[in-house]
Order: sequence, then structure tokens, then C-alpha cells
Amino acid sequence: MTASIKAGLREPLRHPKLVWLLWAWYGLLALVPALPAWNWWGGLLGSSPEAASVLKRFDLGVFLDVTAGKDINGLGLLAGAAVAVSLVAFVSSAFTFGGVLEVFASGDDRHSFMHRFFRGGGHFFWRFFRLALVAGTCTLLAVGVLAGPVARALARFADTEWEPAGYLYGLGVALTVALVAGLFLLALDYARIRVARDDARGMLRAYVGGLRFVLRNVLTTYGVAISFIALLVALMLCYLAYETNAPAAGTWVAIAVLFIIQQAVVFGRVFLRVALVGGERHFYGAMTPAAMVVESASPDVPASSVPVEPGRPEQERIPTELV
Repeated sequence: MTASIKAGLREPLRHPKLVWLLWAWYGLLALVPALPAWNWWGGLLGSSPEAASVLKRFDLGVFLDVTAGKDINGLGLLAGAAVAVSLVAFVSSAFTFGGVLEVFASGDDRHSFMHRFFRGGGHFFWRFFRLALVAGTCTLLAVGVLAGPVARALARFADTEWEPAGYLYGLGVALTVALVAGLFLLALDYARIRVARDDARGMLRAYVGGLRFVLRNVLTTYGVAISFIALLVALMLCYLAYETNAPAAGTWVAIAVLFIIQQAVVFGRVFLRVALVGGERHFYGAMTPAAMVVESASPDVPASSVPVEPGRPEQERIPTELV
């Protein structure tokens, strides 16, 4: 597990363009809800003296009064934009995951970085999108089936007079849902890695294989993922500590500093996500060796779909027309 974590952390360092590209893409997605929110909030601050107090010190009551405008519901506007961005991010994740795996697998390719990224993204997009639909359906069904029994099993703790029992009850339900959802999301990652490496076509079979792989190696697969999640939590705690102790951003300079820090946190999240994929790819390759295959002579065949024999850093490349 430690070797996979280290290998994962090396991947974004070896491919910094990959992190910058994904950071820019998610930044563009964030502009979709940010621009209408900026226009709406700016107009609201200009006409309401109470709204200006929220900038100095957050007050939930004032915030709710301000956002409940006469002509438009600000929270509804932001929620609708956030849902739209989430849908776009869900669809685009199938493309970006394929691009990430292709860049990882084609480090010695003579083509440019952008060519390799878009080649892998386009080649695997529909297969990865179908895998995401299967994983999403399985996750919703599993959480729905288990939510009731788990809630009833933990309800006895919530009925006691011990004050922390209610918090422990909520924490237990949240952890159970997270572990179950994590199982199917991890299976999605490993299924995509398998499809990219073996160029598999049966998506349901690939997903079942990913689920089986996670269950067979449940401690290590969860351990790798939790390690990167812990790093992400540490990053978010540092940001919250800064937000708690920093003065209110009442000037343009303070706003610019806050924006830079926020984007650094987003960049760190992208870095850790790329590192997680690299760690999972390393672990999957170590546990499921791929047989030596003959590589196609076509330069546009994604390198991630050509299995490499473990332990050999350089695979012998034999054009198919010579075989």
C-alpha cells in the first residue's frame, strides 16, 4: 500500500501539465454559477445596507432575509446553477479520467501532451460514461437498501438520555453510507483502469470485475483511498484555520489574497485526485499482471489500452504487420 501511495504522489509531479489542465477546466465550470452569483450579489449589496454587514460578520438571519428577494430567489438561482455544473462535471469526468490514464501510460509517446490527453479522453469516453451510469445506479440502490436497516439498528443509541448519543447516531449513519458508496465508487475507478489497460468492451463485466477486485483487496483499496482523503482533509482544515483567523475580506487586496488561497486549495484537490488515480493504477497493475501483447503500429491507438508486462519498464514494441 505504501508503494502505491508513493507512486501516486509521483504521478502529478511527473505530469504537472495534467494538474494545471484539470484545474483550469474545473475553474471554467465554476464560472457558470459564479458569474450569476456575482451579478446578483453585487446588485443586492448596492441596494441593501443590511447585506453589507454580512461581509464583515456572517449572520444567518440577515443572509436569509437578503437572499429572499422579491423578484428572484437567490438561493434557487445558485442551486440551479450548481446542479447544472454537477451534471456537466459528471459527464466530463468520463473524458478527463480517460485522458489522465492515457497520459500516465504514454509517457514516452512522441505526441504532445494535449494530443495524448484528448486521444485517451475521446477513445474511452463512452465506455467510461456507461461505467459511471452503472456505478451511480448501484450506489443509489445499495444506499437505499441499507439506509433503513442501518438507521433502525442505530436508532436505539439516539433514544438514550446520553447527550452525545444523537451525534454518534448521525456519525454512524454517515460513515455507513460513506463506506457503502465508497465501495461502488472505488469499483468504478478500478473498472476504468482495467478497461483502459486491457481495452475491454463489456462494461457490466468490467464493473463487476472492479467490484470483485475491491472486495478481494478491501483493506488496501480503502487504505490507499483513505490516505489521500486524509491529505485532502488536512488541506481543508488548514484552509478553515486560515478563514477562521483571517480578517474579513473588506478590501480588493484582501479579496484577491483570499481568491489566490482558494485557488491554491482547489489546485491541491486536483493534485490529490490525480495522485489517487496514479496510486490506484499502480496497485491494480501490481495485483493483476497483464500478459505481454503485441502493440498496434497505428500511432493513434491509446497506449493505455496496450497491456505491459509487470517488472519491465520498456515493453518490446512489434508492429502488427510484421507478425
